[in-house]
This record gives sequence, structure tokens and C-alpha cells, in this order.
Amino acid sequence: MCEIDLSEVSLNDIMKELSKRNLLTNTKSNNVILNDNIDNVKLILTMGIPQENLECRECLQLLPSTQFTFYQGRVDKNGYLMRSNALCIECSKKINNGRSEVFKNSKKIPKPKKGDTCPKCERSWSGNWHKHHVDDVVIGYICGHCNMSLSDQRNKQNNDLEYSVIMEKK
Repeated sequence: MCEIDLSEVSLNDIMKELSKRNLLTNTKSNNVILNDNIDNVKLILTMGIPQENLECRECLQLLPSTQFTFYQGRVDKNGYLMRSNALCIECSKKINNGRSEVFKNSKKIPKPKKGDTCPKCERSWSGNWHKHHVDDVVIGYICGHCNMSLSDQRNKQNNDLEYSVIMEKK
């Protein structure tokens, strides 16, 4: 391998060259970073998207990695980009369409204000509130942390109705 002295090449030029060669992950913020804040740039090295087939959590099919979405800035222990969730694109669409129908057909629930207390964890929450539903019934709002914990597949079977939430008004 030949060595090239890059000491005279600016970080800005190196980053722009990597971008031009499509060696940076494709995130929306790349242009902002490359054009605005180049002095604070840190690189995340990755092997890219894994090439082997992956199992969908919902349909249980082994599918090509092209059928899944991946984080552009998270890398697993083997150096590959991490899946953004364990659902294939088709199952994600089905679930999201079903969720939209549930929300559209549910009664109006008063949305908590920023700073209100989450009924599950009892912490003050100033982020976005999430509608919590069981099957086709929206039962209230929870904070973002609790919403993520409910999505954690290790807890999926036991956590749907284990707490009271801000109930929808009849």
C-alpha cells in the first residue's frame, strides 16, 4: 500500500472528496456539516449494510437486507449499519397504515401539555407525547421514553395494559 502525505490537504477537502466518492452515509445533515461546521466533524466507520438475509420480526421471513431500513449513524458490533427496527419495509407499511386507521377512528383524547406527568413512569415530560393503543383502541398518551420501552420486543407481551394512562373521555 502506498502512503500519501495528506498533511497539506485540508480536512474540508478530504471530507468533500469522501462525499464526492459516496463514501459518507447518506444523511440529510451531510451538506449542512460539509458546508458549515467542518472543524468539528467526526467520522463513523462502517462496513455498510450487511449482505446476508435478515429475519423480519412480524412476518418471520428471511429477506434481503434491501427490504429493511437502517440507521445511517449507528454501527453494530460487527461494523455494519444497524437496522432502524426489526420489521421489513412491507410489514412496516402495514403496521403504520393500521395505526393510522386506529388513530383516525378513535375518539378525541385531550393531549397532555409539555411538562405534564406521564401516567406510566410518573416523570415530567417536555417532549412529544405519543398515543398509546392496544389493538384498535387508543387508551391514552404516554411519554417518549415509555413509548420506546413499549416498542422493545423483549417487553412486548407484558406491557400493554400494566398501567393506567390518561384515558380517552367518553
